[in-house]
Amino acid sequence: MVMMTKKACLVLLTLALAMCQVRSQMKPPLGGQAGFPPNGPVTVHVSSLLERLLAVDDQNYRFECILYVYFSWPDSTAWSRMKESTDAFRNGSKETCNRNCASHGEVGIPRTYGIPSFPGVPKGLEYAPEISCCDGVWLPSLTQLNVYELPEGRLQPYEIRISDSRSVAWWTAIHATYFTPMNFQRFPLDEQKLVVQFSFTNPFMVKEFVPSTTATRFLVRGEGDVVSGWAVDSIAVEPRNFSVRSEIAHWVDGYGERAVEGDTYPLILPDTANQTIVQYAVPDEGFYAVSFNVVIHIHRLWRYYLLNIIVPIFLLVVLSMVCYIMPATSLDARLALSITLFLSLTALQLVVNDQLPRSSYPTAITKIVLVYYISVAVAIPETVVVYFLANKANREQAPVVKGLEGIKQSTKGEGAEESPELQSNLSIALKTLQRKKIEKIPFMIDMFSLLAVAVTVVLSTVLILCGY
Repeated sequence: MVMMTKKACLVLLTLALAMCQVRSQMKPPLGGQAGFPPNGPVTVHVSSLLERLLAVDDQNYRFECILYVYFSWPDSTAWSRMKESTDAFRNGSKETCNRNCASHGEVGIPRTYGIPSFPGVPKGLEYAPEISCCDGVWLPSLTQLNVYELPEGRLQPYEIRISDSRSVAWWTAIHATYFTPMNFQRFPLDEQKLVVQFSFTNPFMVKEFVPSTTATRFLVRGEGDVVSGWAVDSIAVEPRNFSVRSEIAHWVDGYGERAVEGDTYPLILPDTANQTIVQYAVPDEGFYAVSFNVVIHIHRLWRYYLLNIIVPIFLLVVLSMVCYIMPATSLDARLALSITLFLSLTALQLVVNDQLPRSSYPTAITKIVLVYYISVAVAIPETVVVYFLANKANREQAPVVKGLEGIKQSTKGEGAEESPELQSNLSIALKTLQRKKIEKIPFMIDMFSLLAVAVTVVLSTVLILCGY
């Protein structure tokens, strides 16, 4: 079978990036220009500063934020290219400037027509980003893979700064909504990694992305929480260097199937019985892609859920323990208390269900509620058992009481002779101690059940919240 060339893989990656752009509602903020770097592949340093995490939607697995991304790299030709483009636009030999050096700049106001500087512009700032044109300056082209929405009404500010020391800096502010996987197994004590995935870059353009400056807050001052229900712990830039062959194999082998026999231009060769080594359509040698992710680490503000969900449910369970210290013969009262608390627990859960994330696995709070349900429900069969035992003891105690009354009557008066009736009554009296043991059985069951439920509830709550 004919091996697929590198071009086919580039077609696939281009298609994936195009789909990401279609999902967006406005032009991506990190569109590059000028093809390949003039001096060969460069090392790009990446800084990431989080202005604000606006919202975390754990129902739809999305988050919204304003992120400032700052790139810097060496380029010995950038200053001359910028100066050439700016002068050409100012003297009229160039009609338009396709890339202002700053989003808030006005390159052509006024045109100088050969005048070396603008009126009122300080000396040395004739080529400040606000009044310069950056056509022809190489910029890396990047796309965000997991972007869900780019707001239409907000300007994405940017600025390109070029120094005569042969270096370029390009920052841009990105306001967007992203989708990302989330894990809620420890809800409400969960921690999340919000990932902003950036696209693959040709290694002939960028050697690697190197993490640099980071900040969890930027520009906006003030005290207090920055987003409802969450707190930001850290932010990091994580570079990714990988072979395209392994990247495609990861998705196809893990989440799909390979090409069928007879495909004349396969993405990945089919795994036939004659192949002892799995062959991929794209060779590893010399073809690596470079990329990076911005990862925002956050944790949930758990005290809100503790006070509004766990504590009320826990108090209902504590109230259900009153059932075990009520008289064993009070069947109606004990059943009424247990059923009422069980229904109250159900009603409370219906209220808090809207605050719980939907997931394919039980969360910590779901496990806790299940334990509390069982703790309240177990009182109902226990009540029936102790009621049956208490009634049985009462029925067996009736002859004893009657015998004791006979003893009292037969012993009245001095010198009374012992009669067969007296002996019978004394025999019954000796059995009184044995009857009292039977009466203690329901009480012992109640106390054991109370202790078992209390220990189970406390221990289960602690273990579940600790992640066991």
